[in-house]
Amino acid sequence: MSFAASTLLLPSPDASWRLWKPRTSGPGEAVETPSSVQAKGKPLVVGLPASACRTVGLLLPNTDHDMLEQIIITQLERRGLKLVGGAERNFRWHLLTQTASSATVSVDVLADPFPSELALMQASDYTAALRLVNLPAGQIVILEENGSQVLAAGYQGKLYHSHIFAPAATLSSEELAQEIVLARISLEAELGEGLFTGISLIGQSWDRTQIETLQDLTGLTVRPLAQLPPNSDLDTHSWPKLLPAVVRESQQSAARRGKILRYGVLAGLLFMALAFLAFAYLRFQETHAAQLQAEVDESTAPAAQVRKTADMWKSLAPAIEPKRYPMVLLTEVTKLMPPSGIVIRRFQIKDDAMDIQGEARDAQTAVQFMEDLQKHPVLSRYTWSKPSPNVKNGKAEFRTQGKAQ
Repeated sequence: MSFAASTLLLPSPDASWRLWKPRTSGPGEAVETPSSVQAKGKPLVVGLPASACRTVGLLLPNTDHDMLEQIIITQLERRGLKLVGGAERNFRWHLLTQTASSATVSVDVLADPFPSELALMQASDYTAALRLVNLPAGQIVILEENGSQVLAAGYQGKLYHSHIFAPAATLSSEELAQEIVLARISLEAELGEGLFTGISLIGQSWDRTQIETLQDLTGLTVRPLAQLPPNSDLDTHSWPKLLPAVVRESQQSAARRGKILRYGVLAGLLFMALAFLAFAYLRFQETHAAQLQAEVDESTAPAAQVRKTADMWKSLAPAIEPKRYPMVLLTEVTKLMPPSGIVIRRFQIKDDAMDIQGEARDAQTAVQFMEDLQKHPVLSRYTWSKPSPNVKNGKAEFRTQGKAQ
C-alpha cells in the first residue's frame, strides 16, 4: 500500500489536526478532533505527534531481521521503554541503511498509556507523523506539534530521531540554540561528523531576529519553511501493522460481532430453506430408498455367487499365479543377496506368509537386505517385518516375515 491511496491525519502546530486526502494538495483540511474524521472507504493512517509516539534512532551490528528486532527490544528496554513484540506489538522499526557490519534503524514506540482521544476504531495504521512527510536532507528540523516544540533529524531522507524538548514558545533563542547544539553533537557522534549542515524552522511564527540569533549561536544555516509536505511516494507494503492495544481490541471485537451477525442471518436463511425443502426431500428419499431396496433384492443372489467365485479364485492364487510359486519367490530372494555376507538358513512359505531366517556378516548388511525385500518389484507385494538383527559370535542373525497384501 502507498500513502497516496490513504487518508492521512496529521497534527497541527496547535491542538487541531489536518486531514490529507488522496490526490489533493495544499495544507490539508482542518479538523478539530480526531474522532470527527470520516475516511469514507479509504484507509485512515494516523500520524502521531511526538507526545504519543516516541522515535528513537539506533546504530546496531548488522544481522538478520529476527535477531535485529531482539537487539532493538533489549536496547530500548535499557532506556526504560517497555516493548511488546508479535501480534500485540506496540512498536515498529525501520531499517534506514545497512552495511556489512552495521545497521541504522529508527524505532517508533507508542506512548503508554495511549491517549484516549487518538484511539480511532476506523484507523488502519498508526505511525510517527514526521515519518509521513518529506524531511529536508542534512537538516535539524524544529517544529510545533499539538502545542509542543519538537526536534527531529532525518538520515538518508528518512526520519531517524525526534523528541519533545519544551512547550511551544517557552524557550529563548539562546536556550533553543543550546538544545540544537547538544542534539547535533549527540546525533553526529552516532551517525558521523558533519552530517547536519543547517536548521529548518517549520511554521509561520519565526521572526527574522530569532533566525539570525540561531544562525550566529549554532554556526548553521537557518531557513524557515511554512510546512513539511506529505511523502506521497512512501511505500508501506512491508510494514507490519501498528495499532494501539485499545484500537486493536475494539476492531477485533467489532469483527467478531459482525461475523456472529452474518452467521446468524445465514443460519436463519438456511433454516428456512431447509424447512421449505424438508418434506419434499423426505418423500424423494423414501421413494429412492424403495427403489434401491428393490434393486438390492434383485441382485442379492447374483452378488453372492460372484463373491463365492472370487473367494474360490483367491484361494487358488498361490497355485495358479506364477509370481507366487515358492521357487520363483526363492529365486527372487536369491537375486537380492549380495555376492557374500548373507546366508539363508531357512525359507518357508505357508499360505500367504513367507518366513526367511539367515545370518549376515554384520547388522548393517542384514538390515539392508530386509529393506531391499520391501523395495523389490515382486517381493514388495508382501509386507515385511524388520526386527533388529541379533549379533552373536561375530555374526548377525536375522528373521523377517512377509505377509501378502
